[in-house]
Amino acid sequence: MQDQPQRLSLLHNGLVLGFLAAFLWGTHSVIVRYLTSDLGGLQIAVSRLFIAALAIFCMLRVMDARISIRFSDWNFRLAVLSTVVNYILFHIGLEHTGAANAMVLENTAPVFVLIFLYFFADAMIGRTEILATLLAIFGVFLTVYQDFEGGGEPLIGDLMEIGAGLSWAVFLISSSRAMQTSETTPERLNFLFGIFLCSGILLVPLAAFSLQIPTANDVVFLILLGVFPTALAYYLWYEAAARVSTLTATLMFAASVVFTFINSALFLGATITPLAVVGALLIVAAIFLTTLKKP
Repeated sequence: MQDQPQRLSLLHNGLVLGFLAAFLWGTHSVIVRYLTSDLGGLQIAVSRLFIAALAIFCMLRVMDARISIRFSDWNFRLAVLSTVVNYILFHIGLEHTGAANAMVLENTAPVFVLIFLYFFADAMIGRTEILATLLAIFGVFLTVYQDFEGGGEPLIGDLMEIGAGLSWAVFLISSSRAMQTSETTPERLNFLFGIFLCSGILLVPLAAFSLQIPTANDVVFLILLGVFPTALAYYLWYEAAARVSTLTATLMFAASVVFTFINSALFLGATITPLAVVGALLIVAAIFLTTLKKP
């Protein structure tokens, strides 16, 4: 086929961009670990969304691109709605269950992605896709196994985190589909700018109930959180999603778990166990497994 070299080049570039995004997502927990000692979860979430929106706005201005939010696009509406629901369920659920439980349950998103693609997108879901999804989820479980904890109201918290995984699946599908039909970087940046801005505005009323005054150090870390694990990471993932299949793009989010524990070991002194290494290898293997078949 004449387009085979071009397709392989796009796939390679997409994988590189996706893993870079996963690396930046992996710095999220290290930064939030510091911020949660002073600020509430939803306040952090809203702050990072507005800072990320400002960062994307600056990128568009530097590129001399027109600012445009496509409110009529159903993919955009679904992405905003799912982002708001995900942030609410994830942060509130985290108050009732352990952080490791939350990470695993939110990463059930690939299962919901498969279900949605099969029933609503007429996608061909075979054994390769199912195996890759199961490998990734099992890999996430092994990676965070050492940190599983009880206490609180696990049923309520776990149900909320499953809901977070469901809403995240909607975000991943709507975003991936929008990116695959996009043609330019400014178009993708505008899509992302609209999501950050609209989601932040919708979440402001909830964050207002737990508003606290950040210190100077908090402001620095909020800026880092908004620019790197949010604006830049999502931009790189959107560029990756424009080049790879929906499932591959979805599983790249799971790769952030690997980098989370690498960063925790580097900056917080966490221990990386043999099980975590096996889990990381399974996640990476699952991502490459999804690239064996033509999207």
